[in-house]
Order: sequence, then C-alpha cells, then structure tokens
Amino acid sequence: MVSRNGDTFSFAFGIIGGVLALLALVLTCIGLGLPSWYVANNLNGTLTLAQANLFSTCYVPNATQTTKTSEQTCVSFASFSCSTSSYFYSIFNASTYASGCTNPNRDSGTYYDFDGPIAQTPIDSFYRLRASAALSIVSILFIFCSAIFGLLTAIVLLNVYLVFIAPVLATFAVVFGVCCLVLAGSVFNYTGTGFTLYVAGILLETIALLLLALVAGRLNAIGMKKSNEEEEEAMVPEHPNQRVLVRRMQKRRY
Repeated sequence: MVSRNGDTFSFAFGIIGGVLALLALVLTCIGLGLPSWYVANNLNGTLTLAQANLFSTCYVPNATQTTKTSEQTCVSFASFSCSTSSYFYSIFNASTYASGCTNPNRDSGTYYDFDGPIAQTPIDSFYRLRASAALSIVSILFIFCSAIFGLLTAIVLLNVYLVFIAPVLATFAVVFGVCCLVLAGSVFNYTGTGFTLYVAGILLETIALLLLALVAGRLNAIGMKKSNEEEEEAMVPEHPNQRVLVRRMQKRRY
C-alpha cells in the first residue's frame, strides 16, 4: 500500500502509531475487564480471597484464613446500597457508623476489615470508583478514535489541519486514562494483572501520541510548503516581458 501523502517517513511512523494505538486498545479493554485490580490473599498467599476492579468486586463467601475453595461471588458496584449510616468502622475499640455503601450480600461480612471495596466502602470512595469507571470508558473511546485517525493520516491525503486530529484524540485518551488511575488509586491499592494491562495500554498510547504528533507536524509542514510554492507560481507572469508591457501602456496613458 502506498500513502497518498507521498512521504515515506510519515507513512511508516503513522502506521506504527496506529498499530500501537490498536494494541493499546486491546490491552486497556482486557485490563478493564479483568477483576484483578485489587487483590487480597490469605496469610500464606496461596489463595485469592477477594479482588475488585472499577466496576465490581469478587470474593469467596464466608471465607476464613483456612478456606481452601477458590469459587468467588461477583457483585457489581451498581448494586451496592448507600446511606448515611451504613459504613461501619471502629476507633479506639469504639464502633461507629458513617456515610457509605455496602455489599447487598450478607456472606461478604467477613471482609469488613479489608482495605478494599469488598463488603463496604465510604461514600466518597464509592463515587470516586464510579467516576474512575466512567473515565476509563471515555479513555478507551478516545484510544479507538485515535487509532482510526492515525491510520487514516498515514494512508489518506488529509487537509494540513486535519492531520492533528489523531494526536489530539490520543492526548485526550492519555489524560483521561491517567485521571482514571489517580481516582482509582485513592480508593484501593491496585497491584493485580488487570491494572498492569491497563497501565501498559496507556503507556503504548503515550508512545503512539508522540509518533502521531511527529507525523502530523511533518505533514503539516509539507502541506504548507506546497501551498506556498503554488501561490508563488500563481504570482509569476506567464511571459517574462508582461510586466514591461504593462508599464509601457500605463506611461502612454499619461
């Protein structure tokens, strides 16, 4: 396939940037779908008792440190019930309640002391989780659009200003992805496989952003140069003596 831009450098780097954006799309989608952002194991580290991502939490029902089963029950955060007195915690051996959201399943009661949103979570942490989930979806949409426009920029001859669409979309994808990670990190410690894949996707999108920005700048410079050359050619008279004849005719009028 030959690029209509006529520039081999822009074609090659545009294709690479588009392919990297597609890989980033795959990694972020897989990472977002896996439940293993937050992972809680037993004391021996031989069994995963609970895990959570931006949309749901999974846990072994009525688990103890001697539990051997690995069958988990998954609950969406959308089904959590929130109130002003549902979050249970203790201070100096005194039990109290605060605003929060709780798991609707009673068999998650053994996870009240966990630092992840398994059985309960404060109300502000709950809304940060929901916001980070929305940001992750927006980030994936921008990654998809940047991949499409990145490939089009490399293959199709676009306007000198339209070539900047791909890097702008990639910039929004990286910004929304980083904001998602910041909000989620304020709720739980993410160390699982799903988090790793999502971060790898954002890093690939960052590299794609640099390549697409380089291609856009180069194509814009080439297009502006061609446009200036065409304007200069249009200003040059067809006959070299045309200007002289015009001046003589003007003198005769006087």
